[in-house]
Amino acid sequence: MALALLICSVSSAQDQTLAQLLATGQQLQSQGRYAEAETSFQSAFNQAQASSQPIAMARSLNYLALVKQIRGDYSSADQLYTSARQICEKHPAPLDLASILLNQARLCGARGQLDQAEALCRRSLEIHRSQLGEQHPSVADTLDTLGWIRLRLGRYPEAESAYLESLAIRQKVKPSNELDLAGTLNDLAFLHFSMGRYAEAEKSYQKVLAIRQRVIRAGHPDVAETMLGLAEVYRAQRQWSKAERFLIEAIPILEKAFGPDHARVANACNNLGVLYYDEGRPDDANPLFSRALAIYEKVFGKDHAQVADVLSNLALIQAGKHAYHEAEDLYARALAIKEKTVGPDHPEVAAMLNNLGQIYSFEGRYADAEKLYARALDIWERALGPAHPDVAGCLMNYAAALRKTHRKKEAVQLEARAKESIAMHDRDNPNGGLVDWHELQHK
Repeated sequence: MALALLICSVSSAQDQTLAQLLATGQQLQSQGRYAEAETSFQSAFNQAQASSQPIAMARSLNYLALVKQIRGDYSSADQLYTSARQICEKHPAPLDLASILLNQARLCGARGQLDQAEALCRRSLEIHRSQLGEQHPSVADTLDTLGWIRLRLGRYPEAESAYLESLAIRQKVKPSNELDLAGTLNDLAFLHFSMGRYAEAEKSYQKVLAIRQRVIRAGHPDVAETMLGLAEVYRAQRQWSKAERFLIEAIPILEKAFGPDHARVANACNNLGVLYYDEGRPDDANPLFSRALAIYEKVFGKDHAQVADVLSNLALIQAGKHAYHEAEDLYARALAIKEKTVGPDHPEVAAMLNNLGQIYSFEGRYADAEKLYARALDIWERALGPAHPDVAGCLMNYAAALRKTHRKKEAVQLEARAKESIAMHDRDNPNGGLVDWHELQHK
C-alpha cells in the first residue's frame, strides 16, 4: 500500500511539472518570446516521453509544432503534427486530435495547400461541435480558420458567414476573452478590406488595435499585424503618410520577434513596396519587393501563391521602365503559379489578368488585352460584385483598349459602367477612396 501511494505521489509530481512546463510555454508564446516557449514545450515533451504518457506526448508535440510554425519552421512543424495525430488516433483523445487538426490546417493554409487545409479544418470543426456543442470558444477558433481558408480561396460570402458565426459565439462568452474577440475582428477586417468595404475594415482594425495595445505589449507581433492591416486600408484610400507610419513601425517589431527572413517580415516589406509604388516611388519599392521575393522563395519554395504576388509587383516595376517583355515574363510566371494554387476563378487571378492585359495594351496587342480584361471582369464581378474598385479599374482599362481599336460606342458603355461602379462604391464607403487602377498583390 505504501508503495502504491509513493508511485501515485511521483506520478502526480510529474504531472504537475509537465503541466507547469506547458503553461510556461503558452505564457511565453503569448508574450512573443517564441524561442523560450519552444524550449519549454520541448522539455514538456521529453518529460512526457520519459514517463510514457502518450496523450501528454501528443499535446506537447502539438504545442511544439505550433511554436515552430510561428517561427517559420514549417517542415518540422508538419512532422510534429503528423506524429501527434498518429498518437491521438492510436490512443483516442478527440479534443486533442481536433486541436492538432486545426493547427495543421493553419499550416497547410500558410503553405498554400488550401484544399487540404479546408478538409482538415472541417474535420476539426466536426469534432469540436460534437464534443463541446455549437457555442464553445473552440468552435469559434475553428470557424475563424475556416473563414481564413475560404477567403484565400476567394469564397468571400462563405468566409464572412464563418467569421460572423464565430463573432456571435465570442460575444456570448462570459467572461469574454478580448484577445480572442480581437483575433476574429482582425480577420473579418481583412475580409472587408478584400471586398472593398474600407470603412468597415478601418473601424474593425482600429478596435482591434486598441484592444491589443491595451492587453498585450505594444511591441508584440500581433499588434504589428494589425498595423499592417490598417496600413493597407489607408493605402487603398490614398492616405499615404498614415499607411507609411504604420508600416515603418511594424517591420522592426516583426524582425525582432521572428528574425529577418520570416514570411511575416516579407509580407510587411511587400506591403511597404506596394505603398511606395502607389506613391510613384518605384526605385524605393523595387528592393523591398526583391527582399520579399527572396524570403518567400526560401520559406515556401518557388511555386507558392505569395511568390506569385511579388512577381506581379516586380512586373509592374518593369512595366514602368517600359521593359514590357520582362514584365510579361514575370506576369506569365505569376499567373501560372496563382492559377495552380488558388484556382482559375480567384480574384487574385483576375488582378494578374488585368495587369497582363495592360502590358498587352502598352505593346499594342489590343485583341489579346481585350480577352484578358473580359476574363478578369467576369471573375471580379462574380466574386466581388459590381461596386468593387477593381471592377471599375478593369472597366476603364477595357474601355481604353477598345478606344485604341476605334470601338468608341462599346468603350463609352464600359466607361458608364465604371462610373456607376464608382458611385455604388462611394455610397457604400462615404469616407473612403478608390484604389489605384494598377492592382497590386499584397496579401
